[in-house]
Amino acid sequence: MLAASALPLLAEQFCELDESVRFACTFDGGAKAVEVCDAFWLDGDQAQYGFFRPGQPPELAITQDLASLYYTPWNGMGGEPWSSVTFNAPGGDYRYDVWSSGETGGITVMKGATEVATLTCDPGSVSHDLDALIERIETAQISP
Repeated sequence: MLAASALPLLAEQFCELDESVRFACTFDGGAKAVEVCDAFWLDGDQAQYGFFRPGQPPELAITQDLASLYYTPWNGMGGEPWSSVTFNAPGGDYRYDVWSSGETGGITVMKGATEVATLTCDPGSVSHDLDALIERIETAQISP
C-alpha cells in the first residue's frame, strides 16, 4: 500500500532512488523527517533508515542487513492495516521502530526495554510501502 501524501514527498532527501523509499514522513510541521529505503543499490540485501532536517545531512543514518531486521506485519485483525520495521542503532543500545497504520505513522525509540520517545508523523505527510520491505526481509531471512 502506498498512501497518498498532501505534502511533497521527501524522496532523494535521504534515499538515493525514488523507487527505493518504503516509508517517509515529516514531523513538527516539516522541520524534521524520516525515510526508510530498500537499499538495493548497496552490496547485499540492505535497508537504510535516515532521520534528518530537510536539506541537511542526516542526524542519524542506519544501514542494516535485511536478514537482521525485526518486523511486524499486519495480522489481519482490527480495522486499520498496520505494520512496523525495527532498525538497531550501531552499538545496540537504541532501536527505532518505524510504523504505519493507514494514513498515519511514526517512530518509537527504545533504549533497552524502555520507550524513550514517540514521534507521530505530521498529518498528510505519510508515504509508505512497508509491506514490500517486509516481503524482502522475509525472503532474506529464509535464504540469507
